[in-house]
Amino acid sequence: VKIAKGPGGVRLMDVPEPAPARGQLKVKVHAGGICGTDIHILRDEYEASPPVTLGHEYSGVVSETGEGVARFKPGDRVVSLTTFASCGMCPYCTNGFVMLCPERKGLGAQADGTFAEYVIVPERSSFLIPAEVSLDEAALGEPLACVVNGVLENGTVKAGDVVWIAGLGAIGMLSLQVACASGAIAIVAGTDQDESRFALARELGAVATVNVSREDPIARALELTAGLGVDVVVDCSGAERAADTCLRVLKKRGRYIMMGLFGKKVAFDLDLMLKKEISMTNAFSQKFTSWERALRLLRHGKVKTDRLFTRVPLSDWERGFEMAIHKEGYKILLVP
Repeated sequence: VKIAKGPGGVRLMDVPEPAPARGQLKVKVHAGGICGTDIHILRDEYEASPPVTLGHEYSGVVSETGEGVARFKPGDRVVSLTTFASCGMCPYCTNGFVMLCPERKGLGAQADGTFAEYVIVPERSSFLIPAEVSLDEAALGEPLACVVNGVLENGTVKAGDVVWIAGLGAIGMLSLQVACASGAIAIVAGTDQDESRFALARELGAVATVNVSREDPIARALELTAGLGVDVVVDCSGAERAADTCLRVLKKRGRYIMMGLFGKKVAFDLDLMLKKEISMTNAFSQKFTSWERALRLLRHGKVKTDRLFTRVPLSDWERGFEMAIHKEGYKILLVP
């Protein structure tokens, strides 16, 4: 629980067991993934409304349903959008962009989240996990849905595009697989800290890896693209220096997709962006369609998450956060 505003202020504590209201599911959490957003909330770099239980990525099993629930029953395995509540009437809500609603309440930020034994989620925001997908694999469904939204729906990566992926955390590895599933030619870029991750990136479809700590990334990008530069960058780094590199490896009229959260204001060369006529898109969260696509990708094995997580007991959450901060593993799952 984030008990107060300001850096820190997170405690493991007993809270009352929740009960579902009308139209809600009570879900027994199987595992909850630590997101960069959770780290930003810990540091007071992202808006939250304490006291609030953190966590918005999860998979779980319905244990109880509220009045009026028709699509789910106890025992169903589920995941859901991170939007807990929205007004339902604004242009964003009526067009399916509930994550942009001015009155939105997000799991783990304004509404109690998934780093707990149970979480309450709306029926309308929930999805059945396909039988072919394990609960552990499905726990990465939320970041995958965000990637689908950013890379396919807002960013429109197409077959034959040369895509530069900056950052080799869970979002980077998922972006790599989604790009490859779309027929793109993927190059991944990381630092010395990512050296051990390059081999897995190649297994998952990367045609080339670039260690920017040891190589000139612009020269390598030109070498790999016959002097043109890449068609698309997917910036999963959340690092100012990487963002600048992404601008420079792009060809003229290339496309910049921002997937990483910086957590602060950064310097960004807008003049270079203008001179190269670069278009920029991003994805704050996900849409209903993003989840539908993400679950199909998992079901048919087009995206594999079984090597992208490390399980840590919820009682040892501080170690889990430290692992996530220091990039030990890809996705840290806190297990009640």
